[in-house]
Amino acid sequence: MSDQKPSSTPHQPLIADGHHATAAAPRLLPLLRIESTTTRRRATTRFKVTVFIFAAAFLAIGAAHAVHRAVRRHVAQNAKHRHSGERPWHRVGGCEVSHRGAVPPLQPPSAIDAVIAVQGDDAEWMTRQGFRRIALSETDERWMAEDQIIGLLRQKIHFMDVTDRDLESVASLKAYKAEDCPTSASKQSVVLPIAGNVSVPALTSWLTELSTSFKTRYYQSPSGAKASQWIFDQAKHLAKKAAANVKVSVKQFEHPWPQSSVIARIEGEDAADAPVVVLSAHLDSVNHQNPWFGQSPGADDDGSGSATIFESFQILMSSGFVPKRPIEFHWYAGEEGSLLGSQKSDMTGYFPSGETETIAVMTDFVDPALTRFLKALVETYAGVGWTETSCGFACSDHASWTKVGFPSAFMFESEFPASSPYVHTPVDDVSNVSFEHMAKFTKLAIAFAVEMSLF
Repeated sequence: MSDQKPSSTPHQPLIADGHHATAAAPRLLPLLRIESTTTRRRATTRFKVTVFIFAAAFLAIGAAHAVHRAVRRHVAQNAKHRHSGERPWHRVGGCEVSHRGAVPPLQPPSAIDAVIAVQGDDAEWMTRQGFRRIALSETDERWMAEDQIIGLLRQKIHFMDVTDRDLESVASLKAYKAEDCPTSASKQSVVLPIAGNVSVPALTSWLTELSTSFKTRYYQSPSGAKASQWIFDQAKHLAKKAAANVKVSVKQFEHPWPQSSVIARIEGEDAADAPVVVLSAHLDSVNHQNPWFGQSPGADDDGSGSATIFESFQILMSSGFVPKRPIEFHWYAGEEGSLLGSQKSDMTGYFPSGETETIAVMTDFVDPALTRFLKALVETYAGVGWTETSCGFACSDHASWTKVGFPSAFMFESEFPASSPYVHTPVDDVSNVSFEHMAKFTKLAIAFAVEMSLF
C-alpha cells in the first residue's frame, strides 16, 4: 500500500488510480481506425495486438476498481471478517483480537487503519463515514468500523460506544447522595401483597410472544424497530387501564438507529424534580454470527429482563400503588451494539441444571451502597440466597449510569461464568428459560421499586 496520505475524501486516491487506468483506453481507439487501410495480414496482426492491449487495459481497469471496491467495503463497514481458531491472535479488521479476550495495540495498518490514522482526530468526519469511537476499557478508546465491532462481539469482548458523548449531557443533573438509599428492607406490608400477584403464566405468555414474533431484535434491523414498537404498544395499552389514582405515561426515545428505547413512568407524590427510581432491561437481541439477518429470539438475553420489568410495571400500575418518588421502566435499544441505549435486570431466566438456585449480584461498576441494599432485598423477598459475581468493563447498561456518576445495581441470573450458554444464538429460546426463576426476579424488581420510591 502506498505511503501517500489520503486526501480529505477517503476514496479520492483510489478513484484517481481508476482514472489513470481508464485514460489509457482513448489512446487505443486510433489503432482501430487505422486497421481499415492496411493489408489483411497486417490488419489481423494489429487487430490481435489491439485486442491484447484492450484486454490488458480492461484488466488494469478491473484491478483498479477491485482495489477501489475493496477499500469502499472497508469504509462502508462491510469487509469480510477473517477467523482463525488455531492462532492465539487473529485479525478483526485492523485490530488484533485475542481468543483470551484481550485487545493488544494495533498491528501493521490495513486500509481502514490508514484512513483512521489520518482522519482519526476529526470525530465529525469519522462518524459520517460510519466509524464509531469504541471504549475497550476505562483508558483505551479507538475508532472502529462495523466489521471490527462485530468481531469484538463474536469474541465476547465487552466495550462501550462513546461516539456521541451523550452520557456527558446527563452528568450535570442532580447529584446522588448516599442518604438517598435505604440500608434494609422495611416496607414488607406494602411489598408482599403486590408481589404476590406475580404470574408465571403471564411471564410465559409475554416472553413467548416477544421471542417468536421477530426473527431478530437487532437494533439496526427493521424487525428490531418493530419489536420496540410492539413493546411501546403493549405498555401504552396497559397505561390506559391504570387505576384512577395512578398517573402513567409511556413514550418512545428515538435514536439515530431505527430502534427506539421505551420509557414508562409512574408519577410520584413528591415534587417533579425528586430522585427517580429506574428499573431497566434491554429490548434488543443479536446473533453474533449474523447480526443483521441471523435468527435471534433473545429469550434470555434480554427478553427475560424485559419481561421481568414489564410484569413489574403491569402489577404496580394495576395495584393502585402511588409512589412518593416517580418510578420509570426503561427498555433500552442498542445494548448489544455496545451500550448505545438504574437497577438493572439483564438476563433473569437461566440457572445451571443441578446447581443451587441463587440471585447473582454484580460487584463491579456498580454503586456499593445500592448493591448492599439489593442484597438485603434478596434476603427478604426472593426466597433464595444471593451470590456475588462480576462481569468486567461495559458488560451491560448499568455501566453507562455508573460512568456518569449515577448509582446503579445489577442483578443477574447466575454467577457470570455459569450464565446461559445459548445467548446470542438461534437457540436462546423459551425452552432454555426458567420462568419460576424469572418470577423471583420480578418480585425483587417490585420490592426494589416500592422500597426505593417510599424511602
